[in-house]
Amino acid sequence: MSSVLNRASRNFLWRHPWQLALAIVGIALGVAVVISIDLAMASSLNAFDQAGKAFSGVATHRIVAGDGGLDEKLYRRLRVDEGIQKLSPVVNAYVFASKQADAGFNLIGIDPFVEKSFQSIWQTRQNEDTTAGLSARLIIEPNTALISEQTASRLGLKIEDDLTIDTDHGERRLKIIGLLSPNNAVSEQVLSRLIVTDIATAQEVLEMFGRLSSIEVLIDKHQPDAAPAPGRSAAYTPSLEIIRKTLPGNALLVAAESQSQAMREMTRAFSINLKALGLLSLLVGMFLIYNTMTFLVMQRRRLIGSLRSIGVTRRQIFIVIIGEALLLAAIGTLIGIVLGIALGQGLLYLISGTINAIYFRIDAASLMITPLQLGKGALLGITATLLAVLPPAFEATRISPVTVLVRSQLESGIRRLIKTANLISGVFILGGMALALMSGKSIVLGLASIFLLLFGFAMMTPALTLMFMKLIERVFGRFSGILVRLPARMVSAEISRTGIAIAALMIAVSAMIGMDLMIGSFRQTVADWLQTSLRADLYVSLPGEKMPDAKAQEDHRLKAKLAELQGVKILSSVLHTNIVIARDGVYAAGQSGTGAAIARDGVSTSLPGTGAAAENDFTKVSVFELNEKSRPGFIFKHQTDNKLWDRFEQQQTVIVTEPYAYHHGVKIGDKIRLQTDQGNEPFEVLGIYVDYSGDQGHLAMSRRNYQHYWPDLGYSGIGVYAKDGVDLQQLENQINKLLTGQQSVQSDQAIYQASMAVFEQTFTITETLRWLSAAIAFVGVFSALMALQFERTRQLGILRAIGITSGQLAVLITGETGLMGLVAGLIAVPVGYIVAYMLIFVIYQRSFGWTMAFHFNPGVIYQGLALAVIAATLAGILPALKMAQTKPAEALRSE
Repeated sequence: MSSVLNRASRNFLWRHPWQLALAIVGIALGVAVVISIDLAMASSLNAFDQAGKAFSGVATHRIVAGDGGLDEKLYRRLRVDEGIQKLSPVVNAYVFASKQADAGFNLIGIDPFVEKSFQSIWQTRQNEDTTAGLSARLIIEPNTALISEQTASRLGLKIEDDLTIDTDHGERRLKIIGLLSPNNAVSEQVLSRLIVTDIATAQEVLEMFGRLSSIEVLIDKHQPDAAPAPGRSAAYTPSLEIIRKTLPGNALLVAAESQSQAMREMTRAFSINLKALGLLSLLVGMFLIYNTMTFLVMQRRRLIGSLRSIGVTRRQIFIVIIGEALLLAAIGTLIGIVLGIALGQGLLYLISGTINAIYFRIDAASLMITPLQLGKGALLGITATLLAVLPPAFEATRISPVTVLVRSQLESGIRRLIKTANLISGVFILGGMALALMSGKSIVLGLASIFLLLFGFAMMTPALTLMFMKLIERVFGRFSGILVRLPARMVSAEISRTGIAIAALMIAVSAMIGMDLMIGSFRQTVADWLQTSLRADLYVSLPGEKMPDAKAQEDHRLKAKLAELQGVKILSSVLHTNIVIARDGVYAAGQSGTGAAIARDGVSTSLPGTGAAAENDFTKVSVFELNEKSRPGFIFKHQTDNKLWDRFEQQQTVIVTEPYAYHHGVKIGDKIRLQTDQGNEPFEVLGIYVDYSGDQGHLAMSRRNYQHYWPDLGYSGIGVYAKDGVDLQQLENQINKLLTGQQSVQSDQAIYQASMAVFEQTFTITETLRWLSAAIAFVGVFSALMALQFERTRQLGILRAIGITSGQLAVLITGETGLMGLVAGLIAVPVGYIVAYMLIFVIYQRSFGWTMAFHFNPGVIYQGLALAVIAATLAGILPALKMAQTKPAEALRSE
């Protein structure tokens, strides 16, 4: 009996290649989107990890400081006075190859002989024989460097050639004395963006005299542990204790792996949202799979009924259907994995660009493929297919040999099922709303509530479709002929088929409407914020490492020169820096963390991650020197008075951004302890203000407060307020003559446009995934319509036999599909508004700590309706043309 069943299954599947192909496409696209997002996100973060290993190697810990770096005397004290030998000083900064587009490099200065014990990526095995000689030349010869063979080839350089680079202080020349050969794809990726020099050369080129960026620490794991202090783990060794006691107030000792963990935590919300979009595509694909498998089952109701009448059991039928689904799942998943790898390469560029714009710099990211990621994708594809096929598989076991020939029996059963589905849909919708209200700050549960709502409305769609069709018949039926009434009746009569296709299209369109409304609301909110915040006429950007003493004095001299220009009325300034905050440094609420931001005064900056393993952590701080014109640029979330600014300037206080307050539970009146060389000092929170420059948030304090406890590091940006009637273009030209290196001046409008361009870039990946979901929904509708038209060949043949022309039949079928799209669009509009509300007031607030206004855009509604109607109509054109060409006699003989 098994051989008969398998042969029957195989023969039937071979006679329906289109349906099989579309089912496989649905599985493949859903799996491809999920895998591509996972691969691209993991690869981006892996690129950051590997870049760190370029100079840290097997280091177990790292000594890092805020802006200004570490005094190199600390290295001598630890190594000589304290006897800690396995230390490696590092100077690093980002530079660009002169006159080369997109040629950015991480320049690192190291002690070549000390570095050897850290097994850094740049010290590859192929170079072991020549490492000693190259190391000696790096130390002895000034302005020498090493680059990779691939970089040399790309830039057209040879050994002994000069490489000209742009730094914050102008152009510098480095002589290439050797080429690094990568061992594998990973080291090739890292080395392609690396310039290695001696530490003295790096300090000279970057003008970081007497300063270090970090000190790498290698602690022997077998070293006997000291008795840990209360609250500390047993991993505290004597060396770690000595280092911690020796560090100045602006420095931290962090575990090497904690930086990677901090970066992942920083991008966690972004990653979750992307994966949710991928799962949405898979959800739409599941409807497609369900639809296709339902057709495959119902088209065989005669065959299944006959097999049941000759003794085939329900269990055997169930096993056959599941076996078919597994075969389709295996093929679709395999194709999906291949497509996912290809799609992941494209998404990698978009995701890396977004991370670069918002979080931290990633260079030379390449797609890294691991068996675990592919295994997760395969498991997800097969599981989704089996879940989607269970209902039709159980339906196949219920087919009775007695009623199998009665089509009305099937539709009657479906209509009874629709009533049950309405009750279940209500449970899903209410459950989704309850979950959104009761899930606290959980992003995952918030997204789960959206999925519950979408699934609930999808289950309600067949019933709503029947209501719409009845309404259409009543409105148009009295004043029109049979050809006008038939499309609505055909949709209702085949609700077991059309309902699922409409539901799949509705989900995709409602998601698009919701995301469009959310993006539009966010865009308008950010635009309003920028226009309010950008108070100055011109903004001078002073990028690069902030250094005390000489570098800070240069900034002050520049500011004095700007103030002397005839067209300048008044100035403001900002310094973006990192300050150590105690982990328990917030009194009465919250906890500290890392942050990243785009400067208010038009200066972009990113905060290197530290980590959860440290006692303390860095927090981003913006140090403002404000005037009466710049203060209105702060939009507070609460009522304020003039005393706020007096206290901000005169007392030991800070104001915090909305994301910082949300993520860390900070309230007005709380006190935050910041670490200084004199110990921890409390700063009272005066207010919470709106800021959309980063999703981790930061603190803001007055320059007067800052200079009480921390060294002068100069400025990150200077705001220039012009006198009335001054030609701003002429003033900008005058300012440009005072600037050097990478310093620049921009108008408020230029910064506004650049900021909005960054905004658009961050949502490019969302737009791409949204259209992928729509494409999957289109395939689902097309699959349903193709199968539906082929199944009712006899019915359409009868229409042809009673006088319906081929053209009228094509119009009839196209009209039916257009109605399906219209219904999907009408249902999608209110559902899209609910999705938008959830995204704006639940998901994005939990993910990024932002609140935004809801901006209504009627164009989104028209676009959604048009998309649904056009997609369904296009999907019905091919079936309409094919069935219109069918001869009546052949159609009537088909059954």
